Amino acid sequence: MKKIVCLFWLISNYFIGISQNGLENVIVEKYYVSTTNDTLSNSSSGILPVGSVTYRIFLDLLPGYSFQAAYGTPNHELKISTSTFFFNNIENGDVIPNVIPRRSLKKNTVMLDSWLSAGAAGEQYYGAVKDFDNTIETIQHEKGFLQNKNEQLNFSLAERDGLMDAENVPRPTFFGIDSLANIFKFQKKGSIFSTTNGAWACMGKGSYGPDSLTTNRVLIAQMTTDGMFEFELNIQIGTPTKGISQNYVARNPVGNEIVLPSLIFKSEGLSKRKKRVKRQ
Repeated sequence: MKKIVCLFWLISNYFIGISQNGLENVIVEKYYVSTTNDTLSNSSSGILPVGSVTYRIFLDLLPGYSFQAAYGTPNHELKISTSTFFFNNIENGDVIPNVIPRRSLKKNTVMLDSWLSAGAAGEQYYGAVKDFDNTIETIQHEKGFLQNKNEQLNFSLAERDGLMDAENVPRPTFFGIDSLANIFKFQKKGSIFSTTNGAWACMGKGSYGPDSLTTNRVLIAQMTTDGMFEFELNIQIGTPTKGISQNYVARNPVGNEIVLPSLIFKSEGLSKRKKRVKRQ
């Protein structure tokens, strides 16, 4: 009952005084494409087929707006799926990146792990769109892992790793999806993460991007798979006005809910070029 009450609190609609939509777009970044060296050099890290694609999902928010929750309700299913399975790094991976130690990110394929987030991409790291990575420090991987310079990628991970230092990065809280999230910890063919009564959320003021005064892009998930990747999301964001939120849904809006087409995504296939990142 406590989980249900919390979920209903998260998806309450308060729209008085709202004059603009704070969630402009959902960005899907093709972060990495795995090679033979990544998949065969260390089989103990988990099953990672050649050609697996790592996708990162960012919310492109206006300055002053924050990520509060990704949720599913009876009217709005939240679904993330692949036609094969999600890659899980069995050595140091987890269902949230905040608990993946900084020192482990340089090891084998840890940086390709699948997880849910409220901004983090590792312990004391924000996730950033690679185009806007400040490149102050880039992780050097041991034994030649994650060196692919595939033409589908704007930057290799050796050039820009999409990580920005931070002492305190918001940690997601799960409501009604604790057992479901294990799909990102244990491999299962035909993997589907789906909920109509659950959420991952950032409590308090919500989560802002590492450059919240300009681009304000918040990383909410990373998924690695060699299959067809799809999602439908529903998102609640906080506004600059205290106590007022906005809710965005993939389809079938009710009341003040806002439909945003980019909340629905289907990968184009491994042979096609990456989905373009929105630029400003």
